[in-house]
Amino acid sequence: MRPSGMGGREMPKRLVVFVALCAALNLALGTIVYLVKLPVYLDMVGTILCAMALPRRRWMAFAASATAGEASVLLSGLVNPYLPWFSATAVAIAAFTALVTNRWAAPLRASPIATISFWARLIPLGVATGLVAAIVSAPVVVYLFGGVTGSGSGALVAFFLKMGDQLMKAALLSGLTAEPLDKTIQLLLSVLLLRATPESFLSRLLPTSRAEPNN
Repeated sequence: MRPSGMGGREMPKRLVVFVALCAALNLALGTIVYLVKLPVYLDMVGTILCAMALPRRRWMAFAASATAGEASVLLSGLVNPYLPWFSATAVAIAAFTALVTNRWAAPLRASPIATISFWARLIPLGVATGLVAAIVSAPVVVYLFGGVTGSGSGALVAFFLKMGDQLMKAALLSGLTAEPLDKTIQLLLSVLLLRATPESFLSRLLPTSRAEPNN
């Protein structure tokens, strides 16, 4: 059975393949970063790309993006047993990207990178995505794992604990420190991939009749 979009509609075959590729991108980048223990994640590049690829179909963008995110976090559990517990974070990132960042997909794709307007859009959106991820993730880090998740960001939690902060505050501060930078980098990578993707391919992800109002 093919994955279903909003309202029970099935995703077209091309979109299903695209979602699978985005999930694989998440899995590959996230696994490398986890094994190297970098203080970032880079595990939602495909999720963000998936949502940005459907700029006039926001609810379908959310369904596709959330599917890519959830598939990758569950499969990543084979390498990183902590990650499947952050499924809610993947959904939150998909929702924010599809319903907010998505609105600036066309300008980010068209604007020259070496311009103030490009970065003036990208950086606030990346930081906002990071703040959403940090807030949603903090309770999981604290109540399920006691602040230790095996990722490079665990060093930040230890640092804030050493500074005298309570565990919840330390986990939140760690997220607020790492996530905005991480998600800005991930958004940039997603935009670069989006810019490299031919318009002819993007236009075929969904039939024209399936287009949703741009609201």
